[in-house]
Amino acid sequence: MELNPENESKTELKKEIRRDSAINAVLLFAFWAIYFGIAAALPPVLKKFIDPADKTLFHNVETLLFYILLYPIGFSLILVINKLLYKGKREIKISECFRKPVTSPGWTAKWIFFTIGATYAAAVVSTLLFALIETFSGADLSEADMSSDNSALSIITILISAPVFAPIFEELFFRGTLYRNVRNHGTVSMMLVCGITFGIWHGNYPQFLFASAMGFFSCFLFEKTKSVIPSMIVHFVINSIGSFMSILVGMVGLSTTEMTTADSYDLLFEHPLFFLLLCAIGLSVIAFLLLWFIFFIIEIAYHKESFVLEKKNTEISEGKKFWIYLSSPLMAIVMLGMLGYTIFRALGGNI
Repeated sequence: MELNPENESKTELKKEIRRDSAINAVLLFAFWAIYFGIAAALPPVLKKFIDPADKTLFHNVETLLFYILLYPIGFSLILVINKLLYKGKREIKISECFRKPVTSPGWTAKWIFFTIGATYAAAVVSTLLFALIETFSGADLSEADMSSDNSALSIITILISAPVFAPIFEELFFRGTLYRNVRNHGTVSMMLVCGITFGIWHGNYPQFLFASAMGFFSCFLFEKTKSVIPSMIVHFVINSIGSFMSILVGMVGLSTTEMTTADSYDLLFEHPLFFLLLCAIGLSVIAFLLLWFIFFIIEIAYHKESFVLEKKNTEISEGKKFWIYLSSPLMAIVMLGMLGYTIFRALGGNI
């Protein structure tokens, strides 16, 4: 019986996608093992040096040490694991991620703007969507409190973790590692699965949709520029704005949870200057999104070449590649685990 070369090629491609999907699943599992391991081990050790009765100091020191252990040490360990898993099969060089973008400075800057705009547009959609879900379901969803208590240590922790650690290590992990492991199999399909993974990985329902959008467009940036630097800039800008808002909320003695549940009139009379500043920020966001929408439509109409991506392994459709990646048993388990954790936290659970 004569073998069909096309069928052999498809079979081999499916095996490669499942293999790389399984490796990515192992890396994600390693992250969560490190995450929960640090969270469990840190408090007992810290109690030997700081009195737990001083809750504010204990919490701030614990949070700062947690991010130091998780990002520089934890993510570096994951990158080492990835290199070991591919030893002898593929050359993995993180330094390649920091190459100069192959696209022009103008094109790169334009698409950094588009990516930031798409992220905030998705954030607006997410806010409206979950507000409708809460209204019609009667559910009271819980979100992570990312506000500062206005202490110097808390502010330092926010400024180190979000605008510094996250843009560097998360981009190296998601774009420089997870996406780079599978990008040769397809374009849109692999960008989409890695974007969704980035969204659900946060474990916080308000961040899911806009982090997924940011993840997708950041993969697009990486694919076009062949560098992780542009997506790091996007991540830095978005997280810096978020950090500024967290510190600002903490300065008036509020939490992010109180911000989302407080009545506008209460804020107006209790914190008039803060309320006016929030209004100014809100109007600025609306103006930014309008500009983004106009320029994005212009880009679609007059610069279609910007959206052209290299076609890879066309013997299997992008849709099938998407499901082959997600149907890998290890990846399916990890994704369901992250989804379950997100739902658990949304319903008020806290681990």
